[in-house]
Formats: sequence, C-alpha cells, structure tokens
Amino acid sequence: MSSSTVAYPNNLQTQSRLVQLPQEIKSLIFNLCFTTDGAVVDPSPNKSPANGHVARRMGVNLLQTCRTLYHETDRRSLFTQNTFRFRTVDGASTFLRSLDPVHSACIYDIEIDAQSMQANHPGLAREWLHYLAWGNGQWDKALGSLHVDAPGLKCLRLNFESWPKIAMKRAELWNQLRNMLSKVEGLERVVVKGASKGTAMAKRAPFSPLHFVGGDDVGFDDLVPRMWSAVGAANESKIVRWARQDGKLELEVVSMSHLLEHLDPYWYGPSVRRSHTHPWPENGSCTWFGYENRDSDVTDPTTKGLNPSAAE
Repeated sequence: MSSSTVAYPNNLQTQSRLVQLPQEIKSLIFNLCFTTDGAVVDPSPNKSPANGHVARRMGVNLLQTCRTLYHETDRRSLFTQNTFRFRTVDGASTFLRSLDPVHSACIYDIEIDAQSMQANHPGLAREWLHYLAWGNGQWDKALGSLHVDAPGLKCLRLNFESWPKIAMKRAELWNQLRNMLSKVEGLERVVVKGASKGTAMAKRAPFSPLHFVGGDDVGFDDLVPRMWSAVGAANESKIVRWARQDGKLELEVVSMSHLLEHLDPYWYGPSVRRSHTHPWPENGSCTWFGYENRDSDVTDPTTKGLNPSAAE
C-alpha cells in the first residue's frame, strides 16, 4: 500500500476526470469502492491470484486509474470499513505486520475462523490463545500479539459456525472459545458466531453453548460474562444482542456508545418476555440484569441494567 514506489505524475492533462471532482465527492466514491459486502478472507501481502481477487472486491484497482489518484487517495477506509477474517495466526500476523503502521492502526474489525482447529493438531488452538493475550511488552512484540499488530482494533469476532465439522470434543471446543476471550479487553464490540438450525435450536436461549459447540453439557456456562469483560471498562454501559438468520446465530456484547453511533441509532431498549418460561425472541437484546436474572421473573430496571455494578 506504499505510494513511494510509483512516481508522481508530471503531466496532469492525461489524468482521470475523477481527479477533477470536489474532494468531498471523491471521498464518498473511494469509501464506497473500498468497502466489501462480506469479510475479506485470509488477505495476503503476496501478489497471488487469490489476493488479486480480494483486491478487485475491495476496489483497489481504482488506485490504478492514474498516478494522481494513486498518490492522493486516502487508503485508510480500506482498513477501517472492512472485516478481515483469518484462519491461522500466521496468516493474521503476516498480513498485519506487512502494513504501514498508519494502516495497521486503522484496522477496526477482525474475525477469527475456528474451522481449521482440530484435536489432532492442537498447536493452532494454542497459537490463538497466545496471540489473543492482550500484552504490550517487548515479549509480546517479539512473539506476536493481536493487540500489538492491530492497536486500533474495536471489534473482535470469533466464528464457530463450522462447529459440526471441527474434529474436537464439544467440551474441548467450548473451553477453547472461553479461553480465547479470557485475556481480551478494552474493545467496543465482541461477536461470537455459531450455527443454529431448526425450530428446536431457535427455541433455545441465545446464550446456550449448543449454538456454538453443539452441546450444553460442556462445563462452565460463562460465555457472556467473558464477552462482557472484553468490552470497555467495568463501569461502561453495554448491552447483549443476538440475531438469527439462515441457520446462523450471532451473539454479541457491545458498548452502548458504539451501538448507537455505528450499528443501530434507533435502538429503543431490551427485549421483554412475558415470563422466564417463554423463549427469547429469535432476534433481540437484553441488559446485564436481564441476563443475570434470565431464569426468574424479576423486573428488569433497565436504567440500571446497562451497568452490572449498578444492578447489584
């Protein structure tokens, strides 16, 4: 992404007409071109055909229109507006470290796909645990840490949609998911993605391990508390949300400020059940208080429920 390898043009008459547009309009065009519909999967700094396909999807070919655009285009939206999905630590670290520090600091949204994990090769699972340790010391910089490689990260997604195909015991996979969140902190949003097909699974609570590892008898049911700890500060207002679509379920904890500014400015409040025996809606949200008292009919004081310390 460096512009130092291409000389600045001497003859502006042969440049694209796009250059003549007002800067505000050019910025809108660039932002639209640089945003993909889905995640950018396993991006690589190498010039391979696969990487070229990613480049086309991200509108990077726009930079080849002329040398003026190549030099004047603000590339930061390439990184701030897209989700980057990785299956291995090596792939994530190699790509992030290949970027200019200005651009690696602009990566806000990263997804980790668990599909490559398996019991016969535990090394990958251990590598992710180490890479997700939120350290800032020289040791972390030398060995690698997501927090160091993407210092501006705001959203972390853990994709366990492929749990039916992952060759690991359900309890082991559940512990892997829990441990991947154990040392993450200070984010605006954490999302865990699972598979939830059929009416029977749709009736299960969105917090159930069943959606993410295929079983609910897997040990400590503390996924939401771990997600909660990874977002913001202890006294910051947050909310638990979930959404089901096409046989998939996304469970997330998000800060209220990030929710209202970037995701849903019209969010009006948590979901309400007639009683704790009724199923949760397929798409909805709840406060910390609502989650803590999900098995009772205690009324949720919404104004306090957004803050776990205020709900005591």
